[in-house]
Amino acid sequence: MTTFADSHFFKRYRSAILYIGLIFFLILSIPYDPNLFTGSSFADLFSLENWFGLATYRTSFIAESPFVGSDVRGYYNWAIALALALLLFWAFGRKIRQNFQADDDRVFYWLRVLLRYRLALAITFIGLVKIIPIQLPEPTISELHTEYGDFLLWKLYYLTNGIATAGYLPVIGTLEIVGGLFLLNRRTAIIGSGLLIAVLLNVVIVNYVYEIGEQVYSSFLLLLAVVIFSYDWPRFYQLLIKKAATIPDGFWPVYGRRVAGIRPYLQALFLLLIAVFSVQAYLSWKNSDYPFPDEKGLEGAAGVYDVKDFVWKGDTIPYSLTDTLRWKDVVFEKWNTLSIRGNRSVKVDSLKPRIAFNRERNYEYLGNGGREFFGYTSKQGTDKSTTTIKLTGKVSKGHTFAFIVKRPDKRTVLLDGVNQLGDSLHVRLEKVNKKYLLQEGRRKPIRIY
Repeated sequence: MTTFADSHFFKRYRSAILYIGLIFFLILSIPYDPNLFTGSSFADLFSLENWFGLATYRTSFIAESPFVGSDVRGYYNWAIALALALLLFWAFGRKIRQNFQADDDRVFYWLRVLLRYRLALAITFIGLVKIIPIQLPEPTISELHTEYGDFLLWKLYYLTNGIATAGYLPVIGTLEIVGGLFLLNRRTAIIGSGLLIAVLLNVVIVNYVYEIGEQVYSSFLLLLAVVIFSYDWPRFYQLLIKKAATIPDGFWPVYGRRVAGIRPYLQALFLLLIAVFSVQAYLSWKNSDYPFPDEKGLEGAAGVYDVKDFVWKGDTIPYSLTDTLRWKDVVFEKWNTLSIRGNRSVKVDSLKPRIAFNRERNYEYLGNGGREFFGYTSKQGTDKSTTTIKLTGKVSKGHTFAFIVKRPDKRTVLLDGVNQLGDSLHVRLEKVNKKYLLQEGRRKPIRIY
């Protein structure tokens, strides 16, 4: 009878790396993220944005840049955690080993449990907002009337994937969810972590290429997947690469009575969190315009309008390719957003397109340098033939207009009012009967087989 000796993953010289890694990841699991404590009311704690933020928090001893781009200051937090881990192990390493009273395999098992569940929670939430089109929605009317070169790189990537019809986003979201769920079981953790390494490597590259701004966090998730996968890598390499006889994992975790009793309830609670967020995300998308504002716009006004007449302080300004005052076209969205395209330079809001803790619904104007966006409030006149609206710039808060709106017919909108300086303005808008090929579709579907 042949007996195979159990092979420990950590040998004599790897023990120090194990304990330093344990301290390192424990430090980076401290929920020190200033955004976690900025909820304005108790009700905000149960919002979609906050649930997503709690699942995807990052430890920020040094605050990361809130803007898109190539800023990687978040890696400084890794350096701080590593320095603290080295210092603590040097000072208390012997006591730590004595207090644990466990062999290296057992310590590594509990480290993998921590990393598995943290990665699983984050990646399943991220996958859900891809399957439910919350993170990358379809383009708005304003975006369809913005020139290609006026978008920041990340917005081009989001819009390109938002209109994809070959199931790219649902497939990526499904892979992330499946990988996350596989992590919940020790036997399938190798499959889940391997799958997520393939997906997250692509995510990290995309973040760097398109300057989305989540380079550090996506790299952290990839690091978690690599550490989880590393436990089974020697056996994986021996079996599938070298195609040689492989000794199976001989480690079997033994739980105390208290841990064994609590463990099923914790697993059920974890699955319940995922289920609740799934319902919450679906209802937010189905019953509102998320990630766009909830407030309704002028009834029947949604569309793009050509600026037929533009009278500024009594002077009529004709069509012009250079005049910085005249508007080219105006878009009314279904919600209370109005965007204007002109010849004046527009300040681009370069904040990251984050779901976490973002209750401003600012996705529509982020990364757009071709149009100026305004939110507006409306009030019906006493004769019901006129409406008063007040426009406030979403990026340039000080840029405002107050208009009396008249709609003599379904295609025409008349605006009479003043700007924040008191300059008078009369504008006649005529709705363009625009058909969008993205919505019309092809006459004949493309067949690729």
